[in-house]
Amino acid sequence: MKLDLPTLMTMQSFALACAGAVLLVAWVQRRVETALALWGVANVNAAAGFISLMLGLAWHQPGWTVLGGLLLSSQSSLIWKAASNLDSNPAPLAIALLGPIIVGGGSVAPGFRENPGALALAVGAAYSFATVVTLWLGRKDRLIARRPLIILASVHGTALLVGIYSTFTGATGPDTLPSLTSLFGFIYFESIIFGLGTSIFILALVKERNEAASMMAARTDPLTGIANRTAFLETAGRVLERCRRDGAPISVMMFDLDRFKAINDKHGHGVGDDVIRTFCEVTAAALRPTDVFGRMGGEEFAVVLPGSSIEAAYVRADRIRASFAESSRFVRGRQVNATVSGGVATGTDAKEALDVLLEHSDAALYEAKSEGRNRIKRAVEATAADERSNVFRVA
Repeated sequence: MKLDLPTLMTMQSFALACAGAVLLVAWVQRRVETALALWGVANVNAAAGFISLMLGLAWHQPGWTVLGGLLLSSQSSLIWKAASNLDSNPAPLAIALLGPIIVGGGSVAPGFRENPGALALAVGAAYSFATVVTLWLGRKDRLIARRPLIILASVHGTALLVGIYSTFTGATGPDTLPSLTSLFGFIYFESIIFGLGTSIFILALVKERNEAASMMAARTDPLTGIANRTAFLETAGRVLERCRRDGAPISVMMFDLDRFKAINDKHGHGVGDDVIRTFCEVTAAALRPTDVFGRMGGEEFAVVLPGSSIEAAYVRADRIRASFAESSRFVRGRQVNATVSGGVATGTDAKEALDVLLEHSDAALYEAKSEGRNRIKRAVEATAADERSNVFRVA
């Protein structure tokens, strides 16, 4: 069975139209993902572009051929804009439309109207490589589906460059399409792979990113942006195991904002929320990248400092206490004078379990509260791991 060119181009159009329709349906279901709509319209335009090329050659109407080149170039420009929107880098619509406008204008300009396909291919290649750069710059999210998109866009841009070369070597004329056996024939097959492949992977990328965002939201405290209790305990547990293997000490700091309920009652929950955010900002600024910081609940926070002695942890905690007291004298123009109390405990060679270290630092925190608040206390000599302190928290 011999595959003729009109049949292949019909297959191209059908495949691209289906890919575009799938993306548009996905966008209707999740309208915040404008990249899906743009990518879908791009594929539909490409499908219409191939049909226009066939009509132009069959009816010997140059207008249809020009329209085909314009629509095909708009596929690459809209995909570039979609890739930019995907990474929250809004690309001006004017730049996305500039390429198709150049193709349309070049079709009547001397030097290009004899073979307008070369200009359309050049514009498409430029936008394709711009898409590669855009996707590459957003790789910090480490999403797996991004890599195939970069590869497919790179191959597509290269294929269009091959098409330009084929055009200048005489494989493409103004009234004929290159045969399947020519150098240009590679583009017929590549365009199908590009349309279907990028549609699959853009859907996978959006799905993967949404799942990552949901997972991050489940592990992040919504008010402060730091780790919530679950995420803190998981990360701190891994840090403790690493310190245990390395024979390094590990310190735990527990903090509790003083008389926080009174602050909410007197100044309102908005001020109270700002006090919590201020504490988190002060604490985060005082910590190292390797330290683990999380909100345990309410106005209670914990920090794990790998490789830190009790003296170093105490100095760090007291610096946080003093900085917070200074930063929280006035909040939203109101004199709040918020303070924090803290307790510090250390495990030599990380032999103690995490819950034991948290318990010891919590007991020290209770002692700081009992002695007048706005201070840091070291934990007394560790109790046995199976003993449980009866800690009664005061505000």
